[in-house]
Amino acid sequence: MGSRIRRYYCVATLALGLAMAPGQPRAQTIDILAAASTTEAVTALATAVQKAHGIDLRATFAASSTLAKQIAAGAPVHLFLSANPEWMQYLQDRDLLADKDRLNLLGNRLVLLRRADDGEAVKLTALADLKAALGEERLIMGDPEHVPAGRYGRQALRKLGLWPAVRSQAVFGASVRDALALLARGQGRYAIAYATDAQVHGGLARAAAFPSDSHDAIVYPLALIRGRDSAPARAVFRFLRGQAAGKIFEQYGFTFLPRPR
Repeated sequence: MGSRIRRYYCVATLALGLAMAPGQPRAQTIDILAAASTTEAVTALATAVQKAHGIDLRATFAASSTLAKQIAAGAPVHLFLSANPEWMQYLQDRDLLADKDRLNLLGNRLVLLRRADDGEAVKLTALADLKAALGEERLIMGDPEHVPAGRYGRQALRKLGLWPAVRSQAVFGASVRDALALLARGQGRYAIAYATDAQVHGGLARAAAFPSDSHDAIVYPLALIRGRDSAPARAVFRFLRGQAAGKIFEQYGFTFLPRPR
């Protein structure tokens, strides 16, 4: 038994020595908290960041409200990509953002989605007919008290005079992706989401688009977190605001916003 333990110890020691051997530097890991609607784009960008800088970009996705509160509670992350400016301002007001390292990175559109195989949902010809098209079914959306997509959705429905008629049929998800998961599983008839969501969910299709003037502009700000703005974190920040990253974001349906002068 003693020789077996010694043999295991030697193997473990050798493995540790190889991992720490000169000439094999450990990759720097940079953590980003990103809005759930950016999951596919940011995941693709992590690969691009690794190729360009040899940095591991580790992403966590959830509703922007959840992520902002995690940062405010002290989560050790370097970057935040929010689905609306309000939750970024929440951190700015608490002096948690690095100086001058915040910019509006992306834009999006608000749409009404249906299951591609739901023949009844196809009958919607205009947003004004939403109440009739819902029938007894549910309208799925992010929680408007916390989720940006839900806030935009409630704004739009109010502007169009539809909120009083459909509010009692609304079911709220903890994030826009939670709302879409409910719709995909057969819950409800429509879901309010982003145009980019329709692009990544093969089983869902666009039923209608909300007028851009029916809600606040959909803007995704990006920022570095104060005290975590290391050289590798700044390298990732610069990469995400560059044209190579812009092309990837655009592939997933986002609008890559012009850089400020």
